[in-house]
Amino acid sequence: MRAPRNRRLSRSIMASLSTRLIVIPALVLLIGLGATIGFSVWLGRLRVEAETASSLRLARVLVRAELADIRDQATAFPPLARLEAALPEVRHVDLLVLPAPDLLAFGEGLFMKGDAVRVPAWFARLLTPPIAAEAFPIRRAGVLYGHLVVVPNPLDEVREIWGELRFLAALLVVVAGVIVALLVVLVHRALAPIRELEEALDHLEQGRFDIALAPIRVRELRRIGARFASLARTLARLRADNHRLIDKLISIQEEERKELAHELHDAFGPALFAIRADIAGIRRAAATPDAAALALIRERAGEMAALVDTIQGITYRLMERLRPLVLAELGLEPALRQLLDAWQARYPDLRCTLEIAAGAGEVDEALGLALYRMVQECLTNILRHAGASALWVRLAAVEAGAGAGHLRLAVSDNGSGFPPQMRFGFGLLGMSERIRALGGRLETGTGPEGGALVACVLPPLSGASPPADPARGPEGQKNG
Repeated sequence: MRAPRNRRLSRSIMASLSTRLIVIPALVLLIGLGATIGFSVWLGRLRVEAETASSLRLARVLVRAELADIRDQATAFPPLARLEAALPEVRHVDLLVLPAPDLLAFGEGLFMKGDAVRVPAWFARLLTPPIAAEAFPIRRAGVLYGHLVVVPNPLDEVREIWGELRFLAALLVVVAGVIVALLVVLVHRALAPIRELEEALDHLEQGRFDIALAPIRVRELRRIGARFASLARTLARLRADNHRLIDKLISIQEEERKELAHELHDAFGPALFAIRADIAGIRRAAATPDAAALALIRERAGEMAALVDTIQGITYRLMERLRPLVLAELGLEPALRQLLDAWQARYPDLRCTLEIAAGAGEVDEALGLALYRMVQECLTNILRHAGASALWVRLAAVEAGAGAGHLRLAVSDNGSGFPPQMRFGFGLLGMSERIRALGGRLETGTGPEGGALVACVLPPLSGASPPADPARGPEGQKNG
């Protein structure tokens, strides 16, 4: 259970970007430190081998000379004592005088020339090459007094290397510590913009779009900061547009209710009162059925019929404002044709052209209503702002690309087009929201005739007949 917990802990630690930016260079420094120390140890071993070999060569020369001098002496003092006093001090070499067995009884012992050096045993084993001792017989007048053994002893060289290596390791550790400390400071400062972006995102989540980021000096993060500022401005503008749209929607609803109440009060009330009066007159005339009474009945009946026609006209006009009846009764293509015919009749100087690809007008009620309202809004905008003399309404299926099989409705004119810094008004905002609710998108730009272009791409909703291939050719309809 401990191993998975440790792995999860290590993964959670390394999940931090700042931790990675610190730990990874620190590991590289640690590996470099180890490699440097290892290389220094390898060079130290080569140095020990070279120094030991040089010292052995010198010791052989000195020992042979000393032994030859002893053999040539004719003095009577014991040779071992003479040798003990005359042995030279040779660096990196221990000289051992081993007496002959028959001399041990006289107290001649074993002695060694050299320094006893204390270094860690593992380090001495690591740097010391294989030791091969060399023995030289001690003879005088044909008598073997013992042996002089030359033993390599590189411990003093190892001590020097050990001291140098400790200093180097301490220096490298201090340098690595300084580098890691600087790295921590630099990473903390370099990632400060990310923390600021995180706080700014928290503000966005809370609906505070007025956040202002400090200038970012890191080039890679500067673009992210610019995109974030643009996102905040866009969200603030969208929220303001939504608030304006909601306010306008409430205002329109209240205006429609006011107009409906006005129509009901000013039109339906007097008409119903007149019908009630005519009914009372007919009842009185029916009580005395003579020629004058019949004439009065016919007159009152005609008045009632006229009032009924008036009420029906008002009712149709109100229902048409609320929902186009022709769209539900005849479909999208006849509804659009009737709409353009009505505009052509009201504004003879505005030439209206309708082009619908074969089968593209066969859509369900929800999609048809969205397309119809879009054309209505575009006609109003063209009349108010474009200064155009002609407009075109085109409905077809998207032939290829990501939107293949979708419907595309485009309304264009030959007017002045959109201004450079255009901002959606209530009409385009409402149109955009209506299109977005159906899974489509709204596009604006310059049309093929040089004027404004408003187009939407909508997926065919369930229950709608799929539009025919537009390659079969549009069924052009020019109104007017």
